[in-house]
Amino acid sequence: MTDTLFSFPVIASAIIVVFLCAIGMTARVSKALRLQSDYQRQKVRKLEKELESASKQLLEVRSVVVGLGQKVTEQQDIIQHLHERVLELEQEDTDGRLYTRATKMVQLGAELDELIHECELPKAEAELMMSLQKKLAGREPVPPLESSPEARLR
Repeated sequence: MTDTLFSFPVIASAIIVVFLCAIGMTARVSKALRLQSDYQRQKVRKLEKELESASKQLLEVRSVVVGLGQKVTEQQDIIQHLHERVLELEQEDTDGRLYTRATKMVQLGAELDELIHECELPKAEAELMMSLQKKLAGREPVPPLESSPEARLR
């Protein structure tokens, strides 16, 4: 019986020690889990803030892209209009282009026959063009303007 009585306090003490160790370990694990949980909550808050910031930036970029798309469309319309206008002007001003070409050819030293043939000008117009260019270049004198009626009769 002494063995039984003696063993009961030892067993009870052992159970209490085990129970206290379990409580201590539970407290440690609980504290570790609480710290981990706090850390994870902070991390989630930080990520939510970053997500909100990225969403705002995305909205800003989207609005800029829409604005740029509108500007590009406007510029394409303007370019198309100008292209059509250039084509119209090229078709309208064929004579002007010939005279511009003839002027350049005379300035570069083209001969009368070359001017008539290349620019399809009548001989009188080609001669007039050459004379005018020589006078403008100072190679031919410009006759004075006479205002008296007698000078006009001569």
